[in-house]
Amino acid sequence: MFDCLIYNMKEQMALFVIENHGKTVLIDTGTSSEVDSLLNYLQNIGIDHLDYIFSTHVHVDHIGGVKRLSTQFPEAKIVVSKFYQKLPETKFAKEKSDLAEYHEYLVQNLKNRVIYVGEGDIISLDDLKLEIYTAPGHTPEHIAILDRKNMNLFPGDSIGGHHLGSGFSRPTAYPPYFNHESYSKTVKKLSQIDNIKSVSLAHFGVATGPEVQEVFKISEDVFKAYKDTIVESYQKNNGDLNSIITALLDKFGRSPNEIKHNRPDSLIFRTLGGISIGFINALGLKSKF
Repeated sequence: MFDCLIYNMKEQMALFVIENHGKTVLIDTGTSSEVDSLLNYLQNIGIDHLDYIFSTHVHVDHIGGVKRLSTQFPEAKIVVSKFYQKLPETKFAKEKSDLAEYHEYLVQNLKNRVIYVGEGDIISLDDLKLEIYTAPGHTPEHIAILDRKNMNLFPGDSIGGHHLGSGFSRPTAYPPYFNHESYSKTVKKLSQIDNIKSVSLAHFGVATGPEVQEVFKISEDVFKAYKDTIVESYQKNNGDLNSIITALLDKFGRSPNEIKHNRPDSLIFRTLGGISIGFINALGLKSKF
């Protein structure tokens, strides 16, 4: 696991490397600004090539480094959701979204290296099989990856952000792509995979043992609690965003890392504002912010 500093913040974003019989996979790339640190990390653990680079979804903290890394490792295949194959037929293409921009980059620059995957597809590293699960909600094209050999799940952002051992979690309900119904179904679906031994969380860390089912239970509970709090505050305060953010802070507080690292209120408010707008838009409470 590589601690990929976002905005120079520790314990916020994790990238994962899988190695089996000389074949190597990178799960997500982090931001472009952290590629040099990632390359140093790979060198320090003896990795000099990548066979596959997985993109769980389109957000910049997960795909921002793909351009540099695909150049640094020209042998690497880029593994993305089959959703991109039908993207030109969707509203996202017409809106010139970052989904469309990423797809355009893949097609124009990496088309012979892209592998499109969907539910049940397998990427093999000899006896280690990586099984794909579609995991929409956070974004429509999101995928999760299950290492069948070790029963280790890589859910990306599909089940929220967690602070292991503290019981603290937040739903990753950010606009413009968040769909609350798909998100809830994805959490339930992934929780029902049999015999998961560990969950490697992009935000942040690796859940093992009893923590595995705790992560899913907390994800479900926190999703509902945030949704209810946002709806209640929205109705009570005529949709005032600052009031909704204050209600979330009053009810759920700051994360352990926000307290530990004394992160500024502006960053916390931006995070909670994004979650609030994600729910408001997805629930159709008003025209989009």
